[in-house]
Amino acid sequence: MINHSFSPTTKDSLQPLTEELLDALLEVEETYPWDPTTPEAEAYFSHLEGEFPLIDAFDEAEITAQADTFFSHLHQAWESVDQTSFTQSLLEKFGQMIPKAWLETIIIQAEQLASENISQLNQLVECVKPLWTNWTEEDLQVFARPLAQAMRGETKVKQDNWQDLSEIEQIRFTMAIAKEVLCEIPPQQNQ
Repeated sequence: MINHSFSPTTKDSLQPLTEELLDALLEVEETYPWDPTTPEAEAYFSHLEGEFPLIDAFDEAEITAQADTFFSHLHQAWESVDQTSFTQSLLEKFGQMIPKAWLETIIIQAEQLASENISQLNQLVECVKPLWTNWTEEDLQVFARPLAQAMRGETKVKQDNWQDLSEIEQIRFTMAIAKEVLCEIPPQQNQ
């Protein structure tokens, strides 16, 4: 085996690297004052404000109005992105496991139930009830109970071919997906 270690032939070849390292270590940087009550902090903040000349061009009311408009538009943009990405991520995650129309029904039901103060058992039942109209609410509660009373956390949903499942397995499967959807609802909808 050949040893390819770096060994300089002269001390002069390391001189530029040593000087550069020494300059980097000794360079004095202006640091952010962690205690804003110190006199040095006031000078630091005054210097920063001086570098932003537009602040003098607007009065406080105009700045406030512009900021409110900006943050309003920003909030609307985030809401639409969050909702689109939430639904899209669920469709990508479960779209191959269950008919798309069924998944969309579960998502719609879960979004409507997120703001209601009902038990997780009833949320699961309400999410899948429109899909299983020939089953009573009490029957669906039997399937939901193990999921609702299990330790909180992610429910593992194994991927099986939907058509190969029996009706009972399909109900259990839709309940598990409903639990995942309820757990993944964005926080702003959960309030």
